[in-house]
Amino acid sequence: MKDKSFLHNDEFYQLPTTKLLEILENGLLLERGRALFILARLSGENKKLIPIVVKQISDSKNRTAITIGTVSISCLGIAGLLEADTHDTREIVKVLLETWTEPDRSNIIDFLKLQHILVA
Repeated sequence: MKDKSFLHNDEFYQLPTTKLLEILENGLLLERGRALFILARLSGENKKLIPIVVKQISDSKNRTAITIGTVSISCLGIAGLLEADTHDTREIVKVLLETWTEPDRSNIIDFLKLQHILVA
């Protein structure tokens, strides 16, 4: 997992997985995005989280739930997978991005590049 994160000093890093999952299901919009981001980052070390994270990223309610600008909850999940920085999480991101249509795919790629999570 990358040492630096674009969501650094976030108190969600201190929460147990069960609490993050609860927030993801029942939290406010930005809380849900932060929870998915952290769960996705943790999935690099805890492979059991990968199917949960992928399901949440693929869920249309998260793909259309815009947090700020063009950044959806799913976008934050993808950012977390890339920050987990394992072979598995990078491959999952490739597959997920192939399923996204324009302009959503371009928007997520632009966001990831802007945050220095994805290098051109």
